[in-house]
Amino acid sequence: MKRIQNIFLGLIATVVFNACGKNDYENKEFYKQEVYIISSESTSAVEREISDIQVHTFVDTLKYLNEQYDSDTIIDDKTFMAEIKFKVGIGGSLPAAEKVRVVVGFDNEALEDYNILKNADKIIPAATEYMSSKPFDDKEGGFVIEIEKGSASASLIFTVPVERAKMETYEKFAFPLKVLRADNVPLSRQFTNFMIAGLRVDKDKTVNWSGFPIPKIPTGRYTSVQIMGNPGENNTDGRTRKYKYITPLSVTDDPKLNDKYMVWGTSAWSFEMFGFHSAGYMYNVLTLVDKNYGIYRMDPILPGNNDFPYHTFAYATTQEPSEENFYDPRLKTLTLHYKNVIGEDYTDVLTFESEDLTLNPVRGGSFYQPQSWEQVRSRGYKYWLPL
Repeated sequence: MKRIQNIFLGLIATVVFNACGKNDYENKEFYKQEVYIISSESTSAVEREISDIQVHTFVDTLKYLNEQYDSDTIIDDKTFMAEIKFKVGIGGSLPAAEKVRVVVGFDNEALEDYNILKNADKIIPAATEYMSSKPFDDKEGGFVIEIEKGSASASLIFTVPVERAKMETYEKFAFPLKVLRADNVPLSRQFTNFMIAGLRVDKDKTVNWSGFPIPKIPTGRYTSVQIMGNPGENNTDGRTRKYKYITPLSVTDDPKLNDKYMVWGTSAWSFEMFGFHSAGYMYNVLTLVDKNYGIYRMDPILPGNNDFPYHTFAYATTQEPSEENFYDPRLKTLTLHYKNVIGEDYTDVLTFESEDLTLNPVRGGSFYQPQSWEQVRSRGYKYWLPL
């Protein structure tokens, strides 16, 4: 923020005859005023540069139209007016005693140094690509800001029309500003420049169920993109496994267990192949956390959870919870995000195939391989199973 020089003028009284009051400047502080500039995005007094600020996210909407869950996608292509705000002030403890005229200009030299040091290609946008709260004065070579009498600062705001079709171009925009001169007030020796380099624009999507009920995730077996992409570790007796299984924790009206599901199979490994692995069973619980958008949280069962007989597969690393897991009722697909499985994040897409939950075990196979749901129950699992 502004540099403040504290000049304390104190008077230590000696022997003054016939004195009957204090001088009006005794025990008072005065602060030297200096012109400075700062960005509204800044949180530090000494910060002089901010890179890649988030200015907007275009959000598309998947809107369901009927009870068959036919849908339309509404594309967000409205132009957004992003504001880049700077404040020019005079510092000190007192407001301006008179109008202060300050000229702020673009600092091309600072931008050139930034690009060299950061191996970047930032540019000052053309005048046609933004609007400013103060017009550029060609004669002055900058933007003229007037700090009115009785005020301590004034704003300089750049407005950038953000268009979806130009999303990637805004990353190159930079606003390197420098106080060139000011009337009646000296310039700060440290805080007369500030740079915003890079405007980040993102895309996202949301869901509008249009009042239709959010469907339950079907119980059954699902083909797994992750498992099918890992045939080498999911093949035995000439058969390649490709399924994960989804079961509810309860099929009764139990408020504690409603909208909770078990995912049998972890990331790229089939439950039928490695369900009883020594590094852990394959327990992940899905919990509906947003009824408006059908968003599920996935939690691995960790050691110490007494509701389950064993923890989730945890070879080398411990899997972490994930958000934004989503069931699409029209396509009957379930998108799951696995975090930190052997040090990596994975996204799996499960497609519902059948309500049949029958396991197809390998007779005489590895002791890692479950032979039946009854065997799972015998190991201590206490929630609903297709027995």
